[in-house]
Amino acid sequence: MGDFSFTYDEFRAWYEEYSRKFLEPAKDAAIRALNEQLDEELPELERIRVKVSGGRVKSRERVWRKLELPKYRDRAKSLDDIPVVVDDLVGIRVTCNNKSDVQRVMEIMRSLDVYKDGTEPVLGQEEDSYRDYLKSPKESGYRAIHINLCTSVPYGLKRKVVTCELQVRTLLQDGWGELTHEDTYKPGSTPPALVETLSRRMADLLAAVDDIAQDLRDALDSISSESLNPEMDESSGGEGKLSSTGQAVVRDAAMQHLRDRVESLQRPVDLASLAWELAREFGQEISHGWLGFGSFKSLLEASAPDARVSAEPPSYVLPRDFDASAIAADARSEPGIPKSALALKQVDRGLPLIPRDSLQAAYSQLAEASQSLDWGIRRSAGWAELMNWCCGPAS
Repeated sequence: MGDFSFTYDEFRAWYEEYSRKFLEPAKDAAIRALNEQLDEELPELERIRVKVSGGRVKSRERVWRKLELPKYRDRAKSLDDIPVVVDDLVGIRVTCNNKSDVQRVMEIMRSLDVYKDGTEPVLGQEEDSYRDYLKSPKESGYRAIHINLCTSVPYGLKRKVVTCELQVRTLLQDGWGELTHEDTYKPGSTPPALVETLSRRMADLLAAVDDIAQDLRDALDSISSESLNPEMDESSGGEGKLSSTGQAVVRDAAMQHLRDRVESLQRPVDLASLAWELAREFGQEISHGWLGFGSFKSLLEASAPDARVSAEPPSYVLPRDFDASAIAADARSEPGIPKSALALKQVDRGLPLIPRDSLQAAYSQLAEASQSLDWGIRRSAGWAELMNWCCGPAS
């Protein structure tokens, strides 16, 4: 047992509260921001090969066992030291089809701003947290790349920064982690020698298969780069890439489409929906590089420089006449409006703003009314009868 200044019961109560207030919200916020970052940076043909897991908050038993290890025991002087000492309380995993996809994801992560004290990042990288277990596998055979990401969550009137560990693996290595002790044995425990030997052998075999899968990916990429469509370069005998003239025509048409779309907006639209609309209109192949701009957001900014894009993820393109202050005025005229309702109002102007007290009263009345219903009879009623009972006769 560790010689801590706190008991296990004190730790348990603290960790349950800390997880509820900060770790779970941080996990959700980081996953949302990470997905948006990947959507923005990766062409669709690459994005489908990269998947973000649901993430996890480390169980209190595993945290306690980890604190008992010599590496951590002397550094955790108080409960408040734990989030500083243990940097993987929140874990997020990204699985990729190939090793090149892993490297591409890590390029994007390492391009994020480095977190600095006093800032409140949506998503940033922690300095000097990059660990490459692909080049230098663990003794167990574990292969992945890790980096710590920082996000901020509400903390009263301020925001609290929480560190999340991001693990990026290939699908094969992720399967190895699920099948072996790496993801299941408790910190500090030693698996049987046979398990260790077989696990390392399996990891080496899957690493070899990963190399073959990468060769296959490279070959497929080479083939796909030679087979785009409509107006072809005549020097290739009608087969090959779009001619420079054809590329310019498609690019100009797509940019004009985006300009017209932004100017006609009546309500905020998320970037992912706009990107999907453009790819549907001009073909999925334009998402591979976004017509030379690298990302959809860069293409949008070049097409419509005056476009208003919300800062907080998920990003929305706002109509030109969109006035957030009017929403704030609505809130002032109706005190007690929940913050979540105000946030939704920015996306859907038609959303009614109902004070919290009125909502609670409405829910109480619904709950009270539901107690008097004969649900057994209603479940057996026909749809028309049920609608008539709930809503009254159709006019």
